[in-house]
Amino acid sequence: MTDYEARVAGEPIEAAEGWQIDWADRAEGIARVASPEGTSELVVVDGGDEDWWVTMRGRRIGVVVRSWRERALAAAALAPTSSGGPITVTATLPGLIVAVAVGIGDEVEAGFSILTIEAMKMQNEVRAPRAGRISEVSVSVGQAVATGAPLVRLE
Repeated sequence: MTDYEARVAGEPIEAAEGWQIDWADRAEGIARVASPEGTSELVVVDGGDEDWWVTMRGRRIGVVVRSWRERALAAAALAPTSSGGPITVTATLPGLIVAVAVGIGDEVEAGFSILTIEAMKMQNEVRAPRAGRISEVSVSVGQAVATGAPLVRLE
């Protein structure tokens, strides 16, 4: 059996011992939840994937249910990037370089604005994906860049 975790309002909840769910109409999401003492309530369950809603006594409660694999993938997506090896920051859109705020040897923090690209009369800041030292600046003000073009190298 897969190990699942349920969360309500971002907080993990434990399964209540002895409670049972009996589906009255599974296709419509209508069930009866029974307590160990014998009392029961009708509930409506709807949703899919990780996000579910349980409606009971007129109250709609959002519930996130994740398997161990889904929890591991979510944690990996939120984990800070490694500060290990060098990375090349590339352009995510084509445009014209209108400002370069860093030089070789500059130390930057994650989220620091390193340069600005203008595309379709909109200025887009390119931010450092992590803290580090700038080891190479591949562009200059006035230069046109394509999507994927190297901008700076971060050690």
